[in-house]
Amino acid sequence: MNDQIIRITRALNHPIRIQILYYLNDHQKSSVNNLVKQFDVSQPAISRHLRILEEAKLVKSERVKQEKYYSLADNHIIKILDVLRQHVKE
Repeated sequence: MNDQIIRITRALNHPIRIQILYYLNDHQKSSVNNLVKQFDVSQPAISRHLRILEEAKLVKSERVKQEKYYSLADNHIIKILDVLRQHVKE
C-alpha cells in the first residue's frame, strides 16, 4: 500500500485533527494560538496534531513574523471526510 495513504489515515485517527481540518476549511488559515483557544487543548498538543497533519501533507504552514499560520494543503481531504460523514449517516 502507498505510504502516503497510510500517513493520511493515521493523521485522521484523532477527532481533534479532523476538527482542525474542518476549522481550517471554514476559516482559510489559523495560528497555533487561535487553535488552542478554539479547541481548548494545550499548545503542545495542538502543535503535535498540526505536525502530524503537516507530515501527512494535509496542511501547510507559513511563518509571518513570530507567528506560524496553518491552512489546508488542498480541499480534497474535506471531500473525503464529507463522504465518510455521509456513509456514517446512511
